Amino acid sequence: MHKRLVKGFFENAIKMLSVEGEVHVTHKDEGIYKTWNIEGLAFSAGLDLHMQEKFRISEYHGYKNKYGDGQHPDDAFNLGKCKKFKFGKPKLLVSQITGSQDQPDREER
Repeated sequence: MHKRLVKGFFENAIKMLSVEGEVHVTHKDEGIYKTWNIEGLAFSAGLDLHMQEKFRISEYHGYKNKYGDGQHPDDAFNLGKCKKFKFGKPKLLVSQITGSQDQPDREER
């Protein structure tokens, strides 16, 4: 169910993105969550991965995670290892629209 929600989010996001706009998604990068294949879900919606980096909670003042469901929906859970993914329209398409030949490779691992 949650993977379908994320895929639907990507499918709608690409319709609303400006030419150089980005979609940022934070996702766990361990255990069963690695099988979600976030990059594949985005790609199937027409998005390209522009960058991925370690999620640093300190960069998000006031950020609080919570379960959102179950017996204690407002309780925080251990974030563990997470990544922040940045997706956008394919770079080739962007360069064709903007006329830019040089698109810097911004991917960080």
